[in-house]
Amino acid sequence: MAADNATYALELRDLRKSFGKTEIIRGANLAVAPGERVAIIGPNGAGKSTLFNLISGRFAPTSGDVILNGQRINGMAPYEINRRGLSRSFQITNIFPKLSVLRTCAAVCCGAWATSTPSCAFSRTWTMPTSARRS
Repeated sequence: MAADNATYALELRDLRKSFGKTEIIRGANLAVAPGERVAIIGPNGAGKSTLFNLISGRFAPTSGDVILNGQRINGMAPYEINRRGLSRSFQITNIFPKLSVLRTCAAVCCGAWATSTPSCAFSRTWTMPTSARRS
């Protein structure tokens, strides 16, 4: 890691996650400069998905810090972290295999409806064009 006074796009400081007595992430440290690309590799069960769940806010760390653009994001909900510029995608690409591309996009836009976030206003006002509807 570089100097402590540098602002990184993403920084992990002694990040730890335990499930019960089992420590899955054991003091991860990482500093990613703006524009830098980093790959996390390892065998099945190494903790890669857990690490991404910690970074994206799906899991709360047992201890340590996740810092995004100089701001600690521990304890924030995934949508709050997303609004600060960090987004997560999943490997599953066929979540809605029977929907058209347009309907899949509409479903994504409407996904925040249950949480009453501002994006749900789009879901209440947008109507699919008649030409795109299936009978």
